Amino acid sequence: MNIVMMLKNEKLSTPDCCCSDMEEAVKDSEHPLYYSGAYQEFGMQLAGQFEYSVLNYCNWCGIKLPESRRDEWFEKLEQQGIEPWEHDIPIHFLSSAWWSNA
Repeated sequence: MNIVMMLKNEKLSTPDCCCSDMEEAVKDSEHPLYYSGAYQEFGMQLAGQFEYSVLNYCNWCGIKLPESRRDEWFEKLEQQGIEPWEHDIPIHFLSSAWWSNA
């Protein structure tokens, strides 16, 4: 199980979902399904509210979900001399803008 921290100040985005059940869950604020546009990954939010368990497959239809861009995100910041735990993160890195417009 891969448990990760949510990105502080991440801009909320609505992902393309693989099925209508996932689409309903991601839109429901009461559901623990979480989507990070910055990392392009889905997860189940844990009780602590700031962590989630990364999903590799859709819980409803079983389709493999897109590969996470988390490692690439950290590499891009490092290339620009930005330490995410010490510096402010540029706004375009707080959403899918950094990879969807590349």
